[in-house]
Amino acid sequence: MFRQICNLCQKVEVTAIRNLRKYSLSAAWRQNSILMYPEIDEDDHDTPEIKNNDVIKPIIQCRRKIFNFYPGKTYRKFEDMPIASGSWHNAKSKGDYFTIYPTLEEEQEEEAELRIKSFDDLCINEGLIKNLKFYNIEEPTLIQKRGIPEILNGQNIFITAETGCGKTLTYLLPVMNQVLKWKTLVQDRPHNSPLALILTPSRELAHQIGAEAKKLSINLGINVKTLSGGKTKKLMRNPSIRDVDILIGTIGVISKLTTVKIYKLNYVRHTVIDEAHALFDETFEEKMQYFLKRIKFGFEQVGNNFPESSQLTFASATLPKTMPEYLNKCVDMDSIIQISTANTHRVLVPQKFMRLGGSQKAPMLLKLVKPRALRREPTLIFSNDSSTCDFISIFLNQMNIKATNLHGSIPTEVRNGKYRAFKNGEISVLSTTNAGARGLDTIMVDFIINYDFPMSTIEYIHRCGRTGRVGGKINGRVINFISKPLEIEMTKKIERITRRMQPLPMFDITEQREKREMDNEIKQLIAQS
Repeated sequence: MFRQICNLCQKVEVTAIRNLRKYSLSAAWRQNSILMYPEIDEDDHDTPEIKNNDVIKPIIQCRRKIFNFYPGKTYRKFEDMPIASGSWHNAKSKGDYFTIYPTLEEEQEEEAELRIKSFDDLCINEGLIKNLKFYNIEEPTLIQKRGIPEILNGQNIFITAETGCGKTLTYLLPVMNQVLKWKTLVQDRPHNSPLALILTPSRELAHQIGAEAKKLSINLGINVKTLSGGKTKKLMRNPSIRDVDILIGTIGVISKLTTVKIYKLNYVRHTVIDEAHALFDETFEEKMQYFLKRIKFGFEQVGNNFPESSQLTFASATLPKTMPEYLNKCVDMDSIIQISTANTHRVLVPQKFMRLGGSQKAPMLLKLVKPRALRREPTLIFSNDSSTCDFISIFLNQMNIKATNLHGSIPTEVRNGKYRAFKNGEISVLSTTNAGARGLDTIMVDFIINYDFPMSTIEYIHRCGRTGRVGGKINGRVINFISKPLEIEMTKKIERITRRMQPLPMFDITEQREKREMDNEIKQLIAQS
């Protein structure tokens, strides 16, 4: 028998040589780096960067190019759809990834909307327009062109549009315009009797809206009061007594202070429910049902006299599948019209999905965040629970990266100022839960990491909406860490929907799973009976 000769070194091949070639330190490092840091995979060198306009850019660009999805590709209803995340339940898929680039619908503006070039065309008070120009806000966005005239006409309205498109100003400007008119019609109004009421699900959002309202009310004589929880008993023992035109706060504190008559609802003629989808959650149902019954809502406001009932405005980036039943007892549902844009329920920035193992998430987080922290670039990190949120903050600070955390379990005294420090640039990394996902105006953020992937598309849209906002940085992006089975299922659904070129539907995968399990139990009981 002839002894085998190594083709590389022309020496007799023995087991030691084969093992050294197969298990060399460089090969082991290479394999580990592919798993831990998939962005430096060898396939990346083969993927040409698309710089020329004559090259078609894929909508979904994958590590395995066979799964790339390009514009113009369609799937029949029952056609088999290959997806990059299809094999991610296999542990060997760790290190795989793909990126979804946004595809936005072109808006067809109506003739009336095309004629609106500035806020002057919307019949807004001159003082408000002057304050807007001071902050370099001169041209209304599409949702403002559609929503402001309807609100000024006294219509009950539900505003839904993509995150960061200016929904706050869509209701805030007409509300302040109405308040200026009503103040001249009502004489001898008692103290602490607001004309307009704005409800929010979170304290941070209440303070943000209050700050915007105060900026717009400069030199206009509009008194804005912002309330947040945490010091309710102190406010009840030593309440502030003064003229209040617009009252802004969370549902909890406003409900308590109006119940004890510190603030009175007799003169409220416009009620705004911001981030309505969050306030429609079952955790707020009892408070909302009790509170809204205390306000008299009309079908619409007509005429120039002081209205006899309150106007109702909802605002949210996501439209609920069904409205709460208790609203039928408070307002005529036929009076509510919907104003929306074509890109509602769409993510407006590139999203990268990375298949990682549980032990790989922290090293990858450090790899992504550290260079940004050195450049003091703002980064938002989302997790699904407060314990993980705390862990991320502690871990990054131990790695000499200055970070802070924000979630609902933090006491109010400690929580106050955390978001302000992040927004002012004192801290560049904020670890938060869904408490930081709704409504907050984070125009300085261009990088979001979902350390834990959310279990509902509603939360995902709101998280992604913290970047790519009007007036913010252009090149925003989202990085998603995918490791758990339900996170993989969510990724599969999102990838399939994207390949169908459809907006994200509103669903919660845990609710769907519980419903399937319940249906199976019912079928088993029927079969046994």
